[in-house]
Amino acid sequence: MAQAKPLIEPDPVIEAYKKDVDRTLVRENLRRNLDERLDDLLRLQQFAEELRRAGQKAWRESLR
Repeated sequence: MAQAKPLIEPDPVIEAYKKDVDRTLVRENLRRNLDERLDDLLRLQQFAEELRRAGQKAWRESLR
């Protein structure tokens, strides 16, 4: 049986990036419930804020 033609042609840019995506991580995240995902997002945002503050402090100290 012949394979059906996709309704939408694949975007070459998306196809180029897909080879670099670890789909196991995507699947693992999708298995988590909304609260678990939001908790992870909150922790990531807190970590990013800590990094931003540390970078600003290092920058100020380098100017002394």
